[in-house]
Order: sequence, then C-alpha cells, then structure tokens
Amino acid sequence: MKPFKIIAVLFSALIMASSSFAQDENDKIGTVNMQKLLAEFHKSSAALETFKGYEKRIVERNKTKAEEIKALMAEAAEAQKTAESPSFAREKKEQFFREAQSIRAEAKAREDARIAWITRKKTAFSEKQAVELGGLRKEIMAMVRELGKAEGYDYIFDKSGSSGSAVPILAYTKDATSLTAKMLERINRDAPKEGSEGAGQEKPEGSSGE
Repeated sequence: MKPFKIIAVLFSALIMASSSFAQDENDKIGTVNMQKLLAEFHKSSAALETFKGYEKRIVERNKTKAEEIKALMAEAAEAQKTAESPSFAREKKEQFFREAQSIRAEAKAREDARIAWITRKKTAFSEKQAVELGGLRKEIMAMVRELGKAEGYDYIFDKSGSSGSAVPILAYTKDATSLTAKMLERINRDAPKEGSEGAGQEKPEGSSGE
C-alpha cells in the first residue's frame, strides 16, 4: 500500500504549490470548509462571546473618553466666547483667552492619548483573536488528519481558502469528496449537552477594557 500523502487544511501558499504535483489516478481526495468548521466548532462559541465582551468594553470606554474630550472643547469654546465679550476689561479678557487655550491644549493631549490607547487595544485584540482561534484551528486540523488517515485519504484540501483577490484558490478538484458535514459531527462529538455543567459558560477574560 502506498504511503499516505495527507495534507490537511492547507493554507493559500501550500494549496497553490500542491497544484504542481502530478495527481495519481487512484488518489483519494477530500475537501473541508475550514471557515465553517471553525465557526461551528463548539469551543468557538465561548471564545467568540469573550471577544464580543472585550470589544464591547473597548467601544464603551472609547466613547466615554471621546465624550470627555468633547466636553472640554465645549468648555474651551465657552471661555473663548466670554473672552470676546465687550463686558470685560482687557485684563479679564486675556485671562479667559489663556483659560481657553489651556483647556484646548488639555483636550488635544487627551485626544492624542485616546488615539494611542484605541490603537493599542485594537492591536492587542487582534493578537488575542489570532492566538485563541489559532489554537482552535490546530485542534480541528489534528482531527482532519485523523479522519484522513482512518479513511485512507491522500489529500484533504481547505476549499474556503482564498487568494489576495478574494478568489477561491481551490476552485475545482476532480473526484473530491466534501468532508465538512462529517467533520462537524466529529469535532462536536464532545460538546457539552444543553443544561450540563460548563455548557454555554464564557471562559474567564484575561484582559480588561482599560
């Protein structure tokens, strides 16, 4: 029996490279939709809920910061308006002008800090998603390999992979069998039953919105 040549859930570059291989007439080929598997993996729901909560806190905190800055700008405008009033002496007007400039400077500093803060948070959020979803992908790929070996597949391709122009890389594979439905059953066979302990619980959040 010829050795297995299983390549599970290939990424774009690997899929493109594989097209140069000569296909044996007896090759057993399968496909999976990695995006669908990841989205419907029972462990993904807890991670996605965590991401939603984290993102919500970032959005709310950013909104609060923006409102504080807006209030400062309104205060500066009021001081400027008062400084331009003919009701005050020159010395008093200069005092209000200085106050308006000081408040605007504080608002500008806070706005710069807000932009730097939201940039850091978005970067940290992206990294958090990449790490956690990457771990789930590895679990799924391991199970795809197990299925491939158990059922004698030579190649299993990820048909959800796309090129930089958003065109599916694997547009057609002769005699390929879709294994997505079978894999969904396999990866979710250990999912907690409804109402059982641990079902639907959100895993601990390691980062705050600050």
